[in-house]
Amino acid sequence: MAAAGAVERSFVELVGAERERPRHFREFTVCGIGTANAAAGAVKCSESAGGFYYVESGKLFSVTRNRFIHWKTSGDTLELVEESLDINLLNNAVRLKFQNCVLLPGGVHVSETQNHVMILILTNQTVHRLVLPHPSRMYRSVSWLSIMSFISQVTWSQS
Repeated sequence: MAAAGAVERSFVELVGAERERPRHFREFTVCGIGTANAAAGAVKCSESAGGFYYVESGKLFSVTRNRFIHWKTSGDTLELVEESLDINLLNNAVRLKFQNCVLLPGGVHVSETQNHVMILILTNQTVHRLVLPHPSRMYRSVSWLSIMSFISQVTWSQS
């Protein structure tokens, strides 16, 4: 009985919501060129979420040490965030809204090469690919307290 009581007392729930600052998303609307003007409620897909960690995230002196990307989708909206356990990342959140399309469950895939982070986004009508500079290739701030997230490089232009 004493052992059971000791185990119960050894767990402590830590809630970080009080210390976390509100997240500011940069928002973009993606107009699907050539997509049919589907009715808003015609296609229903469930929400989904996922995450990605860098290959070198476990290496002590890596720029991507303890950094990861997570996302969630809901209907026509994708929220993409890069986090770090060591430093503050600036401009690390983006919200993409896809007009006339619905994001498919499990339709976000992230991969990395030595120079780039690639994000593949699947909707019911289109496929989008974001090619962004790898964090190890970006400018490193003089301050080790805050650096720019690679997500800050997201811009959108329609041709």
